[in-house]
Amino acid sequence: DYYASRGLGDVYKRQFIYIFAATSFFYSSCSGDWLNLNPSTSVTSEQAIRTLEEAQIALNGIYRIAASHSYYGDNYLYYADCRGEDVQARISKGPGKRVSPYYEFNVTADDALNITRVWNQPYIVIHQANSLLERIESGAVATDNVTELNCIKAEALALRGLALFDLTRLFAMPYTLNNGASLGVPIETETTLPTHQPSRNTVAECYRQVIDDMTGALDLSALSTGKKDGYLNVWSVKALLSRVYLYMNNNEKALELAKEVMNNGGLYNLFTHDEYPTVWGKDFNSESLFEFYYTLSEPDGGTGGEGAPMVYADNVKDWNNLVLTKAFLDLLGEDPDDVRHALNCLPQKPDEDILPEGSTGYPKYLNKYPGKTGDNPQDNDICIIRLSEVYLNAAEAAFKLGGAENLKFSLDCLNAIVSRANPVKSVKESELSLERILKERRKELVGEGHAFFDAMRNGLSVNRTGGWHLASVADAAVITPSDPRVALPIPQTEIDANPNMEQNPR
Repeated sequence: DYYASRGLGDVYKRQFIYIFAATSFFYSSCSGDWLNLNPSTSVTSEQAIRTLEEAQIALNGIYRIAASHSYYGDNYLYYADCRGEDVQARISKGPGKRVSPYYEFNVTADDALNITRVWNQPYIVIHQANSLLERIESGAVATDNVTELNCIKAEALALRGLALFDLTRLFAMPYTLNNGASLGVPIETETTLPTHQPSRNTVAECYRQVIDDMTGALDLSALSTGKKDGYLNVWSVKALLSRVYLYMNNNEKALELAKEVMNNGGLYNLFTHDEYPTVWGKDFNSESLFEFYYTLSEPDGGTGGEGAPMVYADNVKDWNNLVLTKAFLDLLGEDPDDVRHALNCLPQKPDEDILPEGSTGYPKYLNKYPGKTGDNPQDNDICIIRLSEVYLNAAEAAFKLGGAENLKFSLDCLNAIVSRANPVKSVKESELSLERILKERRKELVGEGHAFFDAMRNGLSVNRTGGWHLASVADAAVITPSDPRVALPIPQTEIDANPNMEQNPR
């Protein structure tokens, strides 16, 4: 199996291009038509990707890898939430413990599920993107449709940048800790020989490459400016770039891009107050700038959303490992009429495992991933970035820049989210602060993979005490941005196979 490798070095072991079956999972990259093709097999690089159609199929394969288990289909969605203050593991032992090593900050370098696969999968995305880009840039793809081919190239560049950004977020320290001077991950922009043994680049170098890839995608002027459900377009790449710049504390660029996305010509709109409780689980809602499409009805037996939505659900035995913390429920409880209460549900059967002795009340599950028919969270798309986040990015960046005009814009962006949650509520000018903006991010984006990163990039500690936190989290009750456990360990297989690979301190 090409992907059953021990690490990054082995990901590059064979110089093959793998073209993945698109089936009904993704539709044609740039045309918007659904593909219904038989499963494809591997071919040598000299034979692969010679036509526009083959290039589109290869791109579909890259999307599918990014959406799969150990990447956005699982770990990358819930990682930042269960390490933050608002979501916690339900149990520490037994069935359903799959997220506990992240929650407890004790994951080890030899953990295949939480480390090795989580490292390998984005690098497979990067490898496949490099292979496709090299075929396009070498002139091997015969087509007169240069715009369509550049669209494929742009999406591959953006996916490569997203994968590097995600790897750097998990396996390195925050950029804002020391302006990116810490060790990041290896930057790979070309296919290499099996003897390749990369060393780690700095965090700053990784971020520069991410920006180069995403701006390079935009500079090709081929990405769609219309809606492109399930695929990257101009608006989703700009939205992701606004997130990247926010992580770097480059607030001017973060705000500039966020404004462009907000002025999207009416293609995307914030949920209304009334529709807010009903949109979750629906395909490609009005805020969805980029989401991965899943189905349970693929010809090869679709697996749907793998583990990501199921770990939040109350009704999936041995998967339901994440619950909302008391700290979060108290935060949301500051306004009993906040519409977002509709997304919190009591367990169908109280679970004694998550009730420490002497505690009162019950943890609640998050119902942001109910499934397309409301009864199967596995059958749920995964939204990578939505418009509400962009509004909150703009609010934060504008506030940090300061000045009367920016502060007014920050307040307007914040109140678009606050007043949507409760139309009779708004934040006054005198109440505007970074703390208030970050509080709203917690309320709005819980369960969407932001909380831990938001704290770390802002130099804030994560405090997980009281409530019904498990005793097993005691050694990681307070995590500061300089705590070495912020960065996941590099897989031991990488360390063993590559003398140039330096392990993170623990």
